[in-house]
Amino acid sequence: MKKIVSIVVMLSFFISSCAAMFHGTKETIHVRSEEADTIFFVNNREIGKGTSGVTSLTKKELKSVVLRAEKSGCNTKSSPIETEFDSVTLLGILLDFGIVSILLIDWGATGAVTKASQTDYLLTPECHKL
Repeated sequence: MKKIVSIVVMLSFFISSCAAMFHGTKETIHVRSEEADTIFFVNNREIGKGTSGVTSLTKKELKSVVLRAEKSGCNTKSSPIETEFDSVTLLGILLDFGIVSILLIDWGATGAVTKASQTDYLLTPECHKL
């Protein structure tokens, strides 16, 4: 019985990883524009109208997302989300030499090995005013 309890306790440590525990598996991205009546998109999904939009993305999605701001009669502005390595992931080396916590959980399952370089974007469509 003690063996089973010990295994369950050890597995509970391995199921979570450092980056996922400390920084989560999602990012909240804010987009704003200096033009009124702007429509904001993440890929082809609308996330807001007016002068701002907000979305929550899983860390696995970050590398495949393009933010877009559109306004009728104006040139569209877009930007990919820049990502960077989340150094908190390296704490997994202390848990299990990174085998489960970094490779399987942070990198494989949750994508928490990366984070958004920035979470606030200014995308203003270029409108030609006379």
